[in-house]
Amino acid sequence: MQMASRQCLWGETGLGTEVVVELNEETGLYLNFLVRFVDDRPVRISWGDGAYSVVEARRDDTFEEHTYARPGRYKIWFTDAKGIGFRPLDGRPQYSYDAAVLSVVDHSGLLQQIDSGSFKKAVNLERFIAPAARWVGQRPFAYCRKLREVKLGPVEIHYDGSFQYCSSLEKYETIDTGMCWSYVWEGCTKLRELRLGKVYQFATRDFAATPNLMDIWISDKTVDQIRQVAPSGNIVAGYNAKFPWGANAMCRFHGTDGTVRADGVVLERF
Repeated sequence: MQMASRQCLWGETGLGTEVVVELNEETGLYLNFLVRFVDDRPVRISWGDGAYSVVEARRDDTFEEHTYARPGRYKIWFTDAKGIGFRPLDGRPQYSYDAAVLSVVDHSGLLQQIDSGSFKKAVNLERFIAPAARWVGQRPFAYCRKLREVKLGPVEIHYDGSFQYCSSLEKYETIDTGMCWSYVWEGCTKLRELRLGKVYQFATRDFAATPNLMDIWISDKTVDQIRQVAPSGNIVAGYNAKFPWGANAMCRFHGTDGTVRADGVVLERF
């Protein structure tokens, strides 16, 4: 339901999720967002041009569209959204407006779900900040070549290729990492450091083609558990993948009792 308003009561309050878009001849003037709901609460959207929408909660995939009158940069506010994006699954069609989104910053602590393919090939996306994010789907940010900064929460699972070929990614912060499927950071050529918190599983080629990745910090595993040689508590080998999961030979894995290099050399124990 779309309504016109001169003043949006929930906009600019810092209580929602802020999405900055830039619309031009290439992107067109049309946007269509997938929204996920917190329980049965409606999602409210301030489109940044004086219009707003109230989207009632439904169980199926729910989209809300908007067309702007003129090109420009707009700040959109989503209130009470558990998830937002352009698609619910990887493999769905790409759209010209994928290139419109510049940043996503959640101020509410409610944005927890990042659907598969949701921002795939969003070629101008630079920042994605969601400090409460718990679930990251399959390739939601793959090929976002301008994405520089990511902040997530206590993530329970990363599906295949979450940040695959995000070649500008430099700053990555999370509380916990949980379970990683394959190729999660493959091709992140500028990435130098990962502070991952607790880790349950890595899988095939999670750190492949990351020549500048030199330090990976894991808060709940010893050196031997990282190397998968301890009697118990080892990082789980998804798809039978083995340490170092494609990392370059000089990359250092920092555990609770020391540091081991990706070529298997234990650098220190304490």
